[in-house]
Amino acid sequence: MQSPLHVAIKKGHLDFVKEILSLSPELAEVVDQLKRSTPLHIAAAQTKQPLGIVRCLLSAAPNMCFVHDQDGMTPLHVAAVNGNINVLKVFLRKKRQAALERTTRGETILHLCVKNCQLETLKELVKITYDLELLNSEDSDGNTVLHLAVAYKEVEVTSNLTLQ
Repeated sequence: MQSPLHVAIKKGHLDFVKEILSLSPELAEVVDQLKRSTPLHIAAAQTKQPLGIVRCLLSAAPNMCFVHDQDGMTPLHVAAVNGNINVLKVFLRKKRQAALERTTRGETILHLCVKNCQLETLKELVKITYDLELLNSEDSDGNTVLHLAVAYKEVEVTSNLTLQ
């Protein structure tokens, strides 16, 4: 169901990831049959030293950060949900436009930060993506990030967003 690359990423084995990609770079584009996750989705979800793996995968297949899994999320969405700001920074340096991708519900990476209580990640992303005007983007229900912060009673988020 998953390639050896998927497994190496899940285990956090950077050396194996490098070796696999050197022998079969096309594996960076393989989608697993479980969740339609790419290797980049799996790396974005990891919290233990994923940066080297993410960089290797982006070098091999940079456009994979635009691929949606079965839940309608890109690797950037997965990183936002998990609060992996350093991974998000790597993505945004390589493919800035990927920040504009939305889930099937129209959510941006900022919406997902609020919904998943990732305040520090949200703060950093607002600074980094300010020129992309994501802060005022509406999801498919017409909610901006501020609407969600109020609905979720995220007082700290609300106060931080109103100061922007």
